[in-house]
Amino acid sequence: MIATLFLTTLLALFPGTDAAHVFSATGDEWLSYDASTNTVTFELIASPFTFNGYRNGEATLLVPPKANIVINFVNKDGTPHSALLISGDGPIPSSPSDPAIPRAYTNKAMEGLPQEATDVMRFPVPISGTYRIVCGVPGHGLSGMWIWLKIDPTAKQPAFGPTK
Repeated sequence: MIATLFLTTLLALFPGTDAAHVFSATGDEWLSYDASTNTVTFELIASPFTFNGYRNGEATLLVPPKANIVINFVNKDGTPHSALLISGDGPIPSSPSDPAIPRAYTNKAMEGLPQEATDVMRFPVPISGTYRIVCGVPGHGLSGMWIWLKIDPTAKQPAFGPTK
């Protein structure tokens, strides 16, 4: 919803701009890629029950197979938040606890990090798979605080933007 409002406002202010261009530019500000080491670096920003302005799976971080992922987490909200990578299958748990991939979680995953706190998640991904990045604070994921992380075996570089 926030992303849709943002897009509508931008398109109204800048006639002739298409949605793909707007979101590509926005997603790129949070994303970098080093092809020589297959390292994807992503800035994950927690705001009021959103990640990077998205909620309820409205956005997807698409990464190449066997990439080394570095997620720089920052909490910009007054409410404690965290991040945890869980399976993309099944319902969102009320209180996620175990990451789907080792080391794919922030410190204080259950209690959350305070406003302006940061943490870095570093982990490798397999050849393919679909996961969710959720806030690990009980109830936050169920309230919509999650986005997708998808590993595409055909991807040559990462991308971030609205879920298609």
